[in-house]
Amino acid sequence: MSIIKKIVTFKPSFNLRVIVGLISVVGFLAACAITGFSDLTKALGEQDAKYTARAIEAGAKVYFDQCARCHGADGKGIEGQGPALSSVTFLGKKEGKIEVQKSQRLLDIQWVGNLDGYIRAVTASGIPLKSSNQWEVTHPAFGQAYGGNLRDDQINDVSTFILNWSQAPATAGIIDSPKPGAAFTPKATAVPLTPEQEAGKTAFLKNGCNACHAIKGVAQGNIGPNLSTFGTTAATRFTEADYKTSQGKAATADEYIHESIINPQAFVVAKCPQGACPSGVMPPTFGKTIAEGDLKNLVSYLASLK
Repeated sequence: MSIIKKIVTFKPSFNLRVIVGLISVVGFLAACAITGFSDLTKALGEQDAKYTARAIEAGAKVYFDQCARCHGADGKGIEGQGPALSSVTFLGKKEGKIEVQKSQRLLDIQWVGNLDGYIRAVTASGIPLKSSNQWEVTHPAFGQAYGGNLRDDQINDVSTFILNWSQAPATAGIIDSPKPGAAFTPKATAVPLTPEQEAGKTAFLKNGCNACHAIKGVAQGNIGPNLSTFGTTAATRFTEADYKTSQGKAATADEYIHESIINPQAFVVAKCPQGACPSGVMPPTFGKTIAEGDLKNLVSYLASLK
């Protein structure tokens, strides 16, 4: 009973009471600080996620306006125009925020910075020297500081959009850049065009086909399908299941090419440089506006593109 009595009747000194009070206040403030810091970290994380989402959305618009014509709407690259940006080779791979596979492209060129810095640098200043025979054109400078039309924030946004592909980069159907040192292999000797095909090439340009279609070395349109290998494509297209269920009536490659000019709605291919091919864009009047001889030559020219 004496111990209990001592506890009950204990009267701490003034100093002890001050010390205990200070410890209590400090403990309370520490608890508040820890709770507040936790809430702040969570709030900042949520704001960062929202900011990144807005940057991806803004970057997507820049990409489709400026980049898709050469790199493809899906980022898998376009033959003769530009390499893939959505591939494992270019992006590497991330799981969440952890890099599980490095960019082979950066390793190949021995880039000392990170991929974000590389994308921003190339987008802003371009690649003024031709780095490969594989691509028809050099990469233009898009940054305003280099005479382009994009602000720094737009370049940052498009980089964020491209980097977002690293969560699930493409592994099939991609056109990657060649390895350094293998870029300047000799070009195959071009087969000369016949006089009729040359006339067809002139008809292609005269009738404005280059505004929508790309042909390597001739045109860089990015609305309709790339026609650089149209002759090869046409040789089998009319035998494919999706064509057979369409309104198309071609039985040969030349007939298919002719039909695609005078009756473009008979069959609309699925993929164009900026995504799904739009229906109703190509005029259905070329059969009347292009002279019969020019039309024949145009078919011959397009059939020669292998």
